[in-house]
Amino acid sequence: MPKHVWGVNYAYQKSVSYSQYSIYKQCQYQWYLNYVKKLKIFKPSVYLTFGTACHETIQEWLRVMYEESAKKAEDMDLGELLKERMYENYKESLAEQKGEHFIKPEEFKDFIQDGVTILDFLKKKRSEYFNLKTTKLIGIEIPIEQYIVDDIPNVIMTGSIDLIFFNKNTETYEIYDIKTSTKGWNDNDKKDKNKISQLLLYKHFYSRALNVPIDKIEVRFFIVKRRPWISPDFPTKYVQEFIPAQGTKKVKDAVADFESFVKESFTTDNKYIDREYPKNLDGCKWCPFKDKPDICDRKHKKVLL
Repeated sequence: MPKHVWGVNYAYQKSVSYSQYSIYKQCQYQWYLNYVKKLKIFKPSVYLTFGTACHETIQEWLRVMYEESAKKAEDMDLGELLKERMYENYKESLAEQKGEHFIKPEEFKDFIQDGVTILDFLKKKRSEYFNLKTTKLIGIEIPIEQYIVDDIPNVIMTGSIDLIFFNKNTETYEIYDIKTSTKGWNDNDKKDKNKISQLLLYKHFYSRALNVPIDKIEVRFFIVKRRPWISPDFPTKYVQEFIPAQGTKKVKDAVADFESFVKESFTTDNKYIDREYPKNLDGCKWCPFKDKPDICDRKHKKVLL
């Protein structure tokens, strides 16, 4: 098996994360405000704080399970670990918000309890999702650092992969992206290109960086549900696994779209292209600038750099 080290040491000036690309796809003007004008507004929430803490807790549990022992992982107090991680993440966000609280004590308690329920479920059902005999943990938070377009080498795709396993039976690499959700993903979520493209791009970059055939890599979303639907007729599942369509054409289309973003926004000498950045007036609901009329009037559709 190839090594899992990402070794691209380019001297670059600009990095592009998937979240940056995602904002661009939603509204080019919001991207312009965030990354060109550097007016990025960070709005913390209980959902983000909980999601990060849940990520970290599951990753640490899996690290102990695969690198130490299943017995030690079983003995871990995951509820306490989740509480510690959530509190630490909250303190960090609180400092960034200059002490302005954004989670009520009762809300904090409710989310912790939901997390404990999820983690208890994972412990009980561990063998259904993670088989120590047939899979090997390759890495956690594996960094990505890859050029995107040949003739724009100083713009680099950066990010990290939540989990990578090697399946000994199929001899394939399995890339996991952990998501937290209230009820789980519905059909619209599963068809959302803005959600799916991230893992298709990771599949491409992992294949290219390590010279692994792309058909030897599988990507999947590991979705933990905070408040799943409960029915007396069916067992309650707090985990939803979703494996998107990921054939060669799907991956190529995702890569081509990502490359188009870079070509549309950056010059070959690593500067922002002076052009119109249109506003998507249908996407204002979740925009951090929606209540900032001095920054975005939400009327005119285009703006010049």
